Amino acid sequence: MQRILNALVQYRNSLLYIVLLGISLLFLNGKSSFHQNQFGKYSLKISQGLYSWTHQIENYFRLRKINDQLLQENKTLKGLAIRSDDLFLYPKTFSNKRRFGFEIKTASVIKNSFLNQRNYLIIDKGSADGIQTETAIISNKGIVGIIKSVSDNYASVISILNQDLKINVRLKNSGVFGALSWKGSNPKKFIVEDVVMNASLEIGDTIVTGGMSSYFPLGIPVGTISSFDRNSKNGFYTIDVDLFEDPSQVYYVYILQNKDKEEINTLKQDISK
Repeated sequence: MQRILNALVQYRNSLLYIVLLGISLLFLNGKSSFHQNQFGKYSLKISQGLYSWTHQIENYFRLRKINDQLLQENKTLKGLAIRSDDLFLYPKTFSNKRRFGFEIKTASVIKNSFLNQRNYLIIDKGSADGIQTETAIISNKGIVGIIKSVSDNYASVISILNQDLKINVRLKNSGVFGALSWKGSNPKKFIVEDVVMNASLEIGDTIVTGGMSSYFPLGIPVGTISSFDRNSKNGFYTIDVDLFEDPSQVYYVYILQNKDKEEINTLKQDISK
């Protein structure tokens, strides 16, 4: 309390000036229409500035909530898009019968390696969110990898930037299958092997996921053919592919949880017995 009194005594002249200035401004505002108009303009500018400033602060703290809402909307739209691409590659008679057995979830990438020959990602969803191993990860423009291990709140993902990983793909125009793998240098340059030589190929043709594994559904766009070469020794094409997505620059991903994986694996085990 003593400090406050000392401050008032020390700055008494300045405080007295401010008080008298305020009183004079009030008198001017009450007696002069010109000053009323000027004060109104300045007060409007000040109030607009304060409102804009507070609005920006509120928007900043709402960004997280808005971002989560957008991710949820994108998740729904992504599910519809995958179903649409899937059914497009089947005969029309299948369109009402084909079952889509995948559940879609969203996650953020907190670690993404791309400088090695066997790269990986870490995402911020784990077993507490219902995430399981051997689950596909895709982005808005293509495929990203497959979940290898899961903790309570995080999961590690084998990136498609891993020379040991091969993904079943399909040529969208001809319907022929092949195996997609990374060339080991440019993160957008891949090759597709094991494509039979009687297939019809053209530069620019689209490559999509083949749907022959329990990881990725049929029809997710992967990339386009940039060149191809006939190997007369083994009777197959080797195709160079440019990905739609740069896997090294992915920040948000979709998790495609195959709800039928256990059922399919059980059938596979029964057949192999």
